[in-house]
Amino acid sequence: MSKNFIKIFPALFFWGVFIYVIFYVPYPESLTQASLFQILAFFVPLFLGLTATLNLFLRFIFFSTSISLGIIFLFLLKALDALNFVSVVLIIVTVGLLLSYFKKTKSKQNLTSVSGISKLTHLHKKKQ
Repeated sequence: MSKNFIKIFPALFFWGVFIYVIFYVPYPESLTQASLFQILAFFVPLFLGLTATLNLFLRFIFFSTSISLGIIFLFLLKALDALNFVSVVLIIVTVGLLLSYFKKTKSKQNLTSVSGISKLTHLHKKKQ
């Protein structure tokens, strides 16, 4: 029970902060007229809440962060009324490239198991 609560608590906390910001931070007339505090107070808890929630399912913080960043960019473009097909495709490609960069390696090879490095293989065999 406590293990699950420890995993869920950050997501609940950041979503709680986000809901608090929605109710108690004054709304700007538009995104371009918003102060830096209003922008950061809205997007930082949203980003952290999305990251923590996605991390519950994906269990890899870099994937969660990349996807959350892509969602935040889509929200920003929608708020600026600049969201179109090309920008959506570019953001999806960018997030895909980030995900492929952070992809976990399945094989656990070390340098001494690679046959192309003869000195290290020789030293590794001599050590055993």
